[in-house]
Amino acid sequence: MLVALIAAAAMVVTDVMGVIMVMAEAHNRGWLAGWMDTAQWLVGIVTTTISVTALQGHSFGEKALVVLLVSAANLFGTKLGQVIGRRLVPESMSLPARVAALEAALRKDP
Repeated sequence: MLVALIAAAAMVVTDVMGVIMVMAEAHNRGWLAGWMDTAQWLVGIVTTTISVTALQGHSFGEKALVVLLVSAANLFGTKLGQVIGRRLVPESMSLPARVAALEAALRKDP
């Protein structure tokens, strides 16, 4: 049980960092994106190592628990990353302003 919880916690951290990385890239925050990518890789190695080790074991219950908890961690870690990322990487323009800018750019293109 402890192995599955550690793997799930590591997966949450990996997903949070991954979502923040993508948000930072989309807002031209290269250094933040780079740091998140680096940190995400390090935590991802831990997640993979723990998960693969558990899946190679003989306990079907532990295997199922790792798969279930890491899968749930993927879902909730991504949402948590979006919530945290919204605070770290604020929108530079509102949605209506972005749509207006896109429409203006499209009108200029022949």
